[in-house]
Amino acid sequence: MGIVAQRVSRTRGSVSIEAVVILPVFIAVLMAIVEASLWVYASALAQAAAEDGARAGVGNDALSAQTGVIVATGIVESSGALDNYEVTVSTTSESLTVQVRGESPSVIPWVRFEVKESATLPWQWP
Repeated sequence: MGIVAQRVSRTRGSVSIEAVVILPVFIAVLMAIVEASLWVYASALAQAAAEDGARAGVGNDALSAQTGVIVATGIVESSGALDNYEVTVSTTSESLTVQVRGESPSVIPWVRFEVKESATLPWQWP
């Protein structure tokens, strides 16, 4: 057997073994990127919903806080980017805070990441 034939016979199957080792790592990294992207999107949406809800809720009447909840809930519901979400409003004598909490969607069924964003604005008096 020549030198070339010996070298080919020693490396035979090494590509398959490399693929078996590399492929699961590649898939895991790809899924982690998708999970992180879903969390970032859900977090940005929750922040936008909280800010819009706070803007809608800082009017000068008694229903303003409830209007903030309705606006934030509408944004979250229409997007579908948060699961098990909750929108709450807390008020003080000087400001209104809208908080949006939920879970980002996941490509891995047993993995859930919590999203919690809030926005605070001062009351607007006429």
